[in-house]
Amino acid sequence: MADKKISELVSLAGVDLSDSDLFPVVDVSAGETKSISLSSLKTVFLAAANNIGTAGTAGFGVGICPAVPAGYTPLAGCTDRASANYGNYQYTDGSIMVWVPAYRFRLGNAADPGYATYGANTVRIVPVSTHPDEPTANAEGFYLHSAFVNAGVAQPGFFRDKYDCSANGSVASSIALAMPMVSGPAAGQVGFSAVGAANAYYGAFAAARTRGAKFHPETVQQADAITRISDAHAQASTATTYCAWWSAGSTNYPKGCDNNALGSTDDGTLTFTSAGAASYPNMALTGSGSNFAKTTHNGQACGIADVAGNIYKINPGMTSIGTTKAISAATKTNPVQITVTGHGRITGDVAVIESVVGMTQINTKAFTVTVVDANNLTLDGVDGTAFGTYTSGGTLYNATFYALKPTADITAITDGATLSTDHWGAAGVAANFDPITLNFRTDYPNNTIGQCYGNGSNAVFSNATAADRARTMLGMPAAGGVSPSGSSLMGTDYYYEHMVNQLCVISRGYWAYGSYAGGRFRRLSYARSDATYHVGFAACRYL
Repeated sequence: MADKKISELVSLAGVDLSDSDLFPVVDVSAGETKSISLSSLKTVFLAAANNIGTAGTAGFGVGICPAVPAGYTPLAGCTDRASANYGNYQYTDGSIMVWVPAYRFRLGNAADPGYATYGANTVRIVPVSTHPDEPTANAEGFYLHSAFVNAGVAQPGFFRDKYDCSANGSVASSIALAMPMVSGPAAGQVGFSAVGAANAYYGAFAAARTRGAKFHPETVQQADAITRISDAHAQASTATTYCAWWSAGSTNYPKGCDNNALGSTDDGTLTFTSAGAASYPNMALTGSGSNFAKTTHNGQACGIADVAGNIYKINPGMTSIGTTKAISAATKTNPVQITVTGHGRITGDVAVIESVVGMTQINTKAFTVTVVDANNLTLDGVDGTAFGTYTSGGTLYNATFYALKPTADITAITDGATLSTDHWGAAGVAANFDPITLNFRTDYPNNTIGQCYGNGSNAVFSNATAADRARTMLGMPAAGGVSPSGSSLMGTDYYYEHMVNQLCVISRGYWAYGSYAGGRFRRLSYARSDATYHVGFAACRYL
């Protein structure tokens, strides 16, 4: 009986243990045999199985699911860290998904390996089992990533598609060497409509749920958790043995299809296979990298593919309520004064300006504003005496940003903009989201909305306060954490700061975006109803 149950544990098959079943174990230090309940043994075993691993070693960033749900089958080698299938499972539709165990992380701690090299940007990840509880972990500077909280409950991890979603009959599936679906298909591409969903960003919700009610598009929190794994692995690795994309130089991060020629801007040896779209032949098939491990989040064949380029990923979990106002005048003064009838702003607000004719120096930039009166604002720190003369046009953008509440259930979120269950719109935001403040650069002339992660030795992310942690776990930078040129540590990944209504975050860049594409990439300029030829999604699921 005991042998049978131990075998079941090891194979992670269905286990039914009770405290009345005792198993003899040897206490080596005491030199005696003791008994332990098999349910306790199961708890210990599963804690070890559901382990994010150690950065820089085999299997890091992937793990063994502690309770495999119905419909999933562990692939051969699923429990072997040396296997290409470690932590990989197949769902009934044929989708391959990777189990990402929950973890805690800390940033910029002098006690952690790598601090001498990475300073404030040092990342250390540890299994949840390292600490007995959250307060103990917090006292040491470690925090559970918000990607592992859903419906107010700490989750043991989540499944994430190994490959970007493609149309598999009427189901959006994670299958290798397939054409990724996109939200705005051009000639030869496959849209979300192939599985009965709308060809728009919001359509990713319905497309993901063709696989089942518990599936959802990867959230921005989950996207950050995966990229955080890549960061920690990069810092801990010293060779390509367990991290194929590792580099001792300036390209120490996952590689992707991003040079608009079925290759990588950072690795000339890496090639991809065209998906065959007539209009965009440089879009690649899913998981088609010639050295597959170089394209995964952990540099190993067991990892998640195409995390840096090929197609943008739609990431719910963050949104905005925004306004646009027409600009009707701008003065060549110090500071510049703009006229925006009924602007509705208060002093200290941040706003974005676009499409001004004449005084083009203030276009595509973010500014802190000071109220002059109900119809006029000045742009803090902006001397316009040498600027061009305003002739016409211009739009002032402003938005309040929101992050999904820890108590919200992503599997119950709907894709509209009117209901209290919706991801977008006032009612859904009030019910499911908390307000957050983002850090935008507003210091002219460094305040272009096209920023990149990294700014010298500054901390790119911070866990210092609750507000800092909320931003960090969305992949949103700390104050002073971005610059127009970025840093090689962050892959010069793009951070496109903007303010739109009904924001839908997209991440990771696409096949033609060059060095700006990457796992850290975040773009805040698109809305729920947008539809684009290079934007698709990957699905996730909690237990």
